[in-house]
Amino acid sequence: MKKYIVSIIILFLLILSSIGGYFVYSNYKSNNANSTETLKEKCYSEIEYLNSNIIEMMNKLNNISYTKYDIVKEEIKTDNKENEQNSSGSTKQGSEDSSGENTNQNNITGVSVVENNILGDNKDIDWNNIKGVAEDVYSSWTTILIDLTTLNVNKDNLLKFNDTLDKAIKSMDDKDKNKSLLNLADLYNLLPQYLKDFWQNDKDINIYNVKSNILYAYSYVDTNNWNEVIKYVENSKKDFSNLLNNSVNDVNNIDVVNKSYILVNELAEDAKNKSKPTFYVNYSNLIEELENIN
Repeated sequence: MKKYIVSIIILFLLILSSIGGYFVYSNYKSNNANSTETLKEKCYSEIEYLNSNIIEMMNKLNNISYTKYDIVKEEIKTDNKENEQNSSGSTKQGSEDSSGENTNQNNITGVSVVENNILGDNKDIDWNNIKGVAEDVYSSWTTILIDLTTLNVNKDNLLKFNDTLDKAIKSMDDKDKNKSLLNLADLYNLLPQYLKDFWQNDKDINIYNVKSNILYAYSYVDTNNWNEVIKYVENSKKDFSNLLNNSVNDVNNIDVVNKSYILVNELAEDAKNKSKPTFYVNYSNLIEELENIN
């Protein structure tokens, strides 16, 4: 009888142990899954950070901005001599000032609002500003690399980022606009490849593919290599067909997607007509619209 009772107790303890182990394993598995999803969301935000900064650098190479107006500061030099004469009206001070004894100058900073025109004549490139953005990307890459490696993103593609960024910074140091554009387009092209390895949203990946082809087309416009421009715009139209299919039931984005598709087709016409000014205008509008798709 005692042996029977002991056997029952042991069996009961084994059952309790099994149930406890099951719950511990389930909890661990659930926490691990949540941790992976959190890391994926973080990595997607990091890809968005790279997206914004690479496009910003490429736009700055042609002084393209999404803002309609720029705030311009200008220093205005004023002469104390004139101020004293006007304020006092004193003959004595006037005679002293005219002798040159109290002629000091003050600098006053004035602020004006200037319309930002893509078709304007401003051709000066702020290389220091662009290199500053590149250095920010360089500083952030180590953390991003660790996160993407944790998600098993293709290591060969990850290694390409550093090399390509080095080439881009070298071309910026040389103030070589054309090479800088192409190197940055190569850098951007890595982003959709990274997304394919961990992100399950096909619409987001399609948007990155469209932008990558548009940026390649944009990088060839300045050298009038219209065959390459046409090739990459046509590639973007193919990627856009996938985006349209994924957006059929997306009420929130359908208007932006349709407007973007119209702009892609206008870019294709600009490329065929070899119209550089209108290409830049439509490019700017298209990239801004694509950035608004969520």
